[in-house]
Amino acid sequence: MKRNLSDYVVALSVIVCSVILLAALTIALSGFRLKKPTRTLQIDFEDVTGVKLHSEVRYAGAAAGRVIAIRHLSRDQRESATNQRNAVRVTVSLADDLPPLPADVIATLSSDTLLSPMFVALSAGTPGGETLANNAVIEGHPAYGISQIAAAAGPLVDNANKLIDNLNNTVTNLDGTVTSVRNDLGEFMPKIPPLIDVAKVDLEELQRIIKGLDDVEKNANAVFENAGKFVGNTDKQLQDQMKELRVILLNLKVVSTHAKALTETLAEKPSRILFSGKGNKLTPEAEILKSKEPLPAKKP
Repeated sequence: MKRNLSDYVVALSVIVCSVILLAALTIALSGFRLKKPTRTLQIDFEDVTGVKLHSEVRYAGAAAGRVIAIRHLSRDQRESATNQRNAVRVTVSLADDLPPLPADVIATLSSDTLLSPMFVALSAGTPGGETLANNAVIEGHPAYGISQIAAAAGPLVDNANKLIDNLNNTVTNLDGTVTSVRNDLGEFMPKIPPLIDVAKVDLEELQRIIKGLDDVEKNANAVFENAGKFVGNTDKQLQDQMKELRVILLNLKVVSTHAKALTETLAEKPSRILFSGKGNKLTPEAEILKSKEPLPAKKP
């Protein structure tokens, strides 16, 4: 009788523990909280890739809450919004001991490393001014990084490759034309107008590429403005990523400056491609990197 009773007690204990563990797991996965959050904040984003329920919220780099809801904005909400590109609203719960959020707080998406989970980052804002009301709605800023810059520069690289191919074909045609000139100058002259037309097309394509590089540089400037408010609280890995991005932008700065020399030559006198004279001395790379203002492509 005592042996049977002990078996019943063990079996009952196992069942009770299993039920408790199942309930705890269900609560953890569903995000259910016995105590409803008293402080919330709603943030509208254009894209929330990488963020999910229970993602961390950080205020000035320190843990400050969790994401409790993610939903799509309706058509009417998007049309009436200041930024109609916003498509998703994220609701976050804030810790009770968190000080009131300043009205100029900036919300963005960030991560510790390229492989770590995304989190909602809130800037410290300016103390002493107006504060946000509970459950206020603010606009989130998109997260810019190396991957976003690389994605924006991808089409420009493809166009640059096509332009190089066109220029190679033009040079090949020029070589054939010069050879024919040696044999018969009369056959050479009718071929000049088509070659000039090709050079003009290449010039227009190069100008579009340079304009695209300017757009990439503007987006990169936005990266530095947003990242500058968080760089004091981020780790060494994020700082290394910003250094890599700076090197990419410096290279783009040199390329865009030197590209002006080619566009000026094609625009002013396309015949220089056929009868090349003494080359112009380009502005050294060191001077381009040191200057904070645009420099001429050719050294005065």
